[in-house]
Amino acid sequence: MQTEATAWAELAKKERARHAKQWGRQAPPVSEQKPKKTDRKRVGSYNPERLALVKEMVEEGFRTVDIANELKISESSVRYWKKYYNLG
Repeated sequence: MQTEATAWAELAKKERARHAKQWGRQAPPVSEQKPKKTDRKRVGSYNPERLALVKEMVEEGFRTVDIANELKISESSVRYWKKYYNLG
């Protein structure tokens, strides 16, 4: 017995296959598909001087919002640095 969700998923799969056949497209076999990029490195602007400033300001007790305003960066960037480098 199929659940409603699996029935819909199967119907959608058949519809995609019908559409691909109608338009002359087929998905490549699994062996020919490109591997997913799961091991990409983060690309960012690592700045050791900024890290030193953030460390210093955290040690002095500044809030995240104050650090962000002072260094003219986003609060999320400050939160990321604090989490990544185990600051405060």
